Amino acid sequence: MARADFPGPVWFQDDPEPKMVDLSATRIVGVVNVTPDSFSDGGRYKAPDAAIRHGLELLEAGAGELDVGGESTRPGATPVSVAEECARVVPAIGGLRAAGVTAPISVDTFHVETARVALDAGADGVNDVSGFCDAEMRELAATSGARCVVMADSDVLRVRAAALEQAGVTRERIMLDPGFGFTASRDDDIRLFGQTPQLAARLRAEGYATYVGLSRKRFLSTLFGDDRSLADRDQATAELSAVLAAAGVTHLRVHDAAGMHAELQRLASAPPQIAYVALGSNVEPREDHLRAALSFLKALPATTLAASAPLYVSEPAYYSDQPTFCNTVVRLDTRLGPRALFALLQAAERLAGRVKIALNGPRNIDLDLLSYGDVILKTEALTLPHPRIAERAFVVEPLLALEPDYRFPTGARLTRDAEAYGAIIEVHPALLPGGMPDRF
Repeated sequence: MARADFPGPVWFQDDPEPKMVDLSATRIVGVVNVTPDSFSDGGRYKAPDAAIRHGLELLEAGAGELDVGGESTRPGATPVSVAEECARVVPAIGGLRAAGVTAPISVDTFHVETARVALDAGADGVNDVSGFCDAEMRELAATSGARCVVMADSDVLRVRAAALEQAGVTRERIMLDPGFGFTASRDDDIRLFGQTPQLAARLRAEGYATYVGLSRKRFLSTLFGDDRSLADRDQATAELSAVLAAAGVTHLRVHDAAGMHAELQRLASAPPQIAYVALGSNVEPREDHLRAALSFLKALPATTLAASAPLYVSEPAYYSDQPTFCNTVVRLDTRLGPRALFALLQAAERLAGRVKIALNGPRNIDLDLLSYGDVILKTEALTLPHPRIAERAFVVEPLLALEPDYRFPTGARLTRDAEAYGAIIEVHPALLPGGMPDRF
């Protein structure tokens, strides 16, 4: 397999950051769609009374802010006129203020005319999915004192923010949104999920708030291997959004405020769980890929990379016509839920540009969640404990090196009896970021 078929080995750089921020500062932003064609709620709240009632329910359920939108931004949605958009959002915003709502309310629009009348009706923020590219929108933001949610590709967020600041918007009024659901593909959204914790930490250090909207996005279906219902997407939304909150994202835009509030509370108070993750690579330079993977795991929020087993060089399993593998197993002590941890591992593989050419074939990095506490789970995408945990020598040996008395949730002990694939060739010292030999 030619090296050129795979991306370069350095796909993650570890920056030292706090392992978990104070979640009490996280703001839940409840979504109020005043549209007939929303993908998420099918127009249930298009009437002003229904929208107002829904906004009040979101605040009661734990939202601290509301975001009111009058035009769907889903792919293929029919554009609406500015007059129609205004007719939808103004009664909802004005009605919420008349009902006594004092919480911040943003209007979700990229039309300056709509933003102006919404601000006059009582909104105090503008959520512009075009990133405030319009100079007139930037001027309105500056003169009105509005809070600004700036959506743009993560590479140009600072450029968009700088343009607002040059127009007179102070930094404390700027929230930067990397644009989940507005990327070129669902795989791009998954990669963005893996990048956002570090992005949020860097932006926080520069004085910017961060704002994300994972809620019910289609990439959740790609991650978890099925066409999940909205209820399933809400659960996945809460778990994955909480990961980003733990890394420092300040605003979480969601449809299910109650579920998001409950997950933040769980993450803040839950005791750490022990999770074991297997790492493998058979594309040179194997050690650099493993080093990047270990750095990624070390930087996870609400997680400690507690231990790494020795490095095992093994024969390939299942598909023999490929180079030997380098493998290890690490122990994580984590507050993240199993689905969130699985999603991060999937994101890491995509950040590495893993190319799946053949089933069980060559890969620059492979990250398998082997087990998570006493959890037993079987879904289309994730089975816990891993169904092949006992049959591969390059998993059994490092796992037993870390935990000689490893037991399954059923109480049965892990033994070498079922080893049938991936025979061990060599053993090298344990690998941790900063402590890996140059070559082996």
